[in-house]
Amino acid sequence: MWIVLVMIAIGFLAWIDFYLGHKQTTAKEEPPVNTTGNMHLLTTGSHFFDSLFQDIDQANKSIYIQFYILRDDELGQELCKKLIAKAHQGLEVRLLLDYMGSYGLKKKTVNSLKDAGVHFEYSNKPQFPYLLYRINHRNHRKITIIDSEIGYLGGYNVGNEYIGRVTRFGDWRDYHLKLRGKVVIQLQRLFIDDWNGSTNEKMTHNETSSFLNEEEAKELMLLPSKGQAGYRYFYTKIKGAKKSIFIGSPYFIPGKKMNRELLSALHRGVNVKLLVPMNPDHPFVQEASYRFVKPLLEAGAEIYQFHEGFYHSKIVMFDDTVCDIGTANFDLRSFFYNDELNCIFTDKSEIQAVKQVLASDLERSEKLTLARLKKTRRTVKVRLKEVVGFVLSPFL
Repeated sequence: MWIVLVMIAIGFLAWIDFYLGHKQTTAKEEPPVNTTGNMHLLTTGSHFFDSLFQDIDQANKSIYIQFYILRDDELGQELCKKLIAKAHQGLEVRLLLDYMGSYGLKKKTVNSLKDAGVHFEYSNKPQFPYLLYRINHRNHRKITIIDSEIGYLGGYNVGNEYIGRVTRFGDWRDYHLKLRGKVVIQLQRLFIDDWNGSTNEKMTHNETSSFLNEEEAKELMLLPSKGQAGYRYFYTKIKGAKKSIFIGSPYFIPGKKMNRELLSALHRGVNVKLLVPMNPDHPFVQEASYRFVKPLLEAGAEIYQFHEGFYHSKIVMFDDTVCDIGTANFDLRSFFYNDELNCIFTDKSEIQAVKQVLASDLERSEKLTLARLKKTRRTVKVRLKEVVGFVLSPFL
């Protein structure tokens, strides 16, 4: 009897921890930012890191970098060496990493950065109050700002797997945006807000930059989220879709309410298409998706599994007129527990370029059928993983 009461008390305290922690975090949610700029889509690790490293080498004032994961491997060391070199040249260099995501970074590496003059900090370090919530609340944003003029935003982290050097993943498919124009200043403002929230510093926003000519700039919206904004945006857009919805995500765990809205869209004649990995990079993630995937297939959704490597891209498109690319996966963790940042655009030429990339990725994918899904779910192992995945789905 006492054991039961203790377990109930622990469960209640854990619920209070999560509830109050989430409430406090979402109260700090930043509003969407309407701005302008120019964008270039990077879809391979080699293209992204070649461009990023070249811009770092050419920087002459400041480098602000934020990643969820920075591994202590060859690629991670290459980035650190470049940042150390620029700090030695007298540039202002700041590196912000998520504490849990980059937990494997060696202390020796961190000290070498600090000793060179790199401003280094971890975001979302577990601490009281709301310890359990803070352990799960992660800063999943990937932001780079160079000289207040060049910005990067997207799905790539820093590690050998992101450039195909880890054989079990093979080719790593991701989408990252290189940005110029006024949007970069807004990107920098969000980085500074995250930096100030992780340190005792009070960095100020630098509003100076050489902008594009207005006739070259395109309308963009930055959508920051701390546990509500991204979910609300996707839910509203799905509810209003008239012709088509495309979702590309490495993890598809939308939750009951969001899945019901996707089913409602299918029932009113909207074409719903999903692109997910064939082989997951995390245990239980794929099995956790089955309870959502099955009713969508039964209602007529098209679901494709990318099989030439690992699909890690985060993209949502509505009616071929609104496109979202950023850091948020289409899952409960990104919706409710992570700090995320997405870029939304409506320019027809940019959307057409994205559609060509998607067409190429779909050719490297296999269509999932209801019969194949049912066959996959027959084994005891898969069914057990489904149960575990369901329980853990908010935290995967």
